[in-house]
Amino acid sequence: MDFADEINKRPLVYTPYRSTLDEDDLDVASAELHEDDDTRGPSLAQMREFIAKHPQIVRCRTDPVYLLRFLRYKKFNVTEACAMLVSTLAFSMRMRVLYGEEVDTFHPNVQGMMELGVMMPLGYDRHRRMVILNRVGAYPKTTSALMQMRLGAVVINTCLEQELTQVYGSVWIMDCSGMTMAHVGMWSLTELKMLADCVNDIVALMVKEIHLVQVPKMTWLFSSLPPLLDHTRTFQFHRTVDDLRSAVDPTILPSSYGGDHSLEKVNDEFRAIFDRQRRWFWLEDQSFLDLTIPAPGSTGTTTKRRNDESMVGSFRKLTVD
Repeated sequence: MDFADEINKRPLVYTPYRSTLDEDDLDVASAELHEDDDTRGPSLAQMREFIAKHPQIVRCRTDPVYLLRFLRYKKFNVTEACAMLVSTLAFSMRMRVLYGEEVDTFHPNVQGMMELGVMMPLGYDRHRRMVILNRVGAYPKTTSALMQMRLGAVVINTCLEQELTQVYGSVWIMDCSGMTMAHVGMWSLTELKMLADCVNDIVALMVKEIHLVQVPKMTWLFSSLPPLLDHTRTFQFHRTVDDLRSAVDPTILPSSYGGDHSLEKVNDEFRAIFDRQRRWFWLEDQSFLDLTIPAPGSTGTTTKRRNDESMVGSFRKLTVD
């Protein structure tokens, strides 16, 4: 299958699902996400049919790993997974309209942010959750909130190409050492609300814990976050790195946090993983939702929800060989 087929909303042949999960992982997915051989195939078929018939969707990935990120996040509620997919595409289109090429994955500004080593996945902890480090105080003072969010999107999407991350979720470490008022000033309340909306409604990444380390006295920025975010997330504040090591798996931490690997090596590994996934990022950048076409049931929220349920419901009886 070539690039044109992989971004085609109605490909002649759909990519089959080939699991990268072991038996224990599949047991967790079944118990916690309602996923098994009986639900996975029909749910993928329903999402693909939804994409094929949605009037606004022009181009969209239909490969299993991409669609499963939404299904797993919504615990195989197909209607909610489809709605989240459309919301994700719509948000991406609005960002392109507002900021143009500046938010494209391969724009020099985005790639330059990746080289800074300020945000990176560290690897899987003993609970098989992806741990992501964000060095809040290490961002250059010329960095914008937009670029920080764009870097976050690259990191998150890199992790979501791994099925383990979709099943077990993530743990975030927010290192605030070195943070100044200039870093705080990058974020307005509007941008904080945009970030919260992304985390809650757009990003299909389960966040199990958020660890904040060495938070300075200007804590209003962080005290405003928990009420904006989904209540299932656990926030923990740590005064020192030693406190952090007692709360997370220390084996995956960089050497500057008491681990075994340098930040530079960890960031190089992240960028190498990103390079291996370039085709998927290229495809996502080619996704297109035509917002000039009225959305199904756009006369109101209730009508839209009923329409989405109707669209998905009409595919409930589909079977997959």
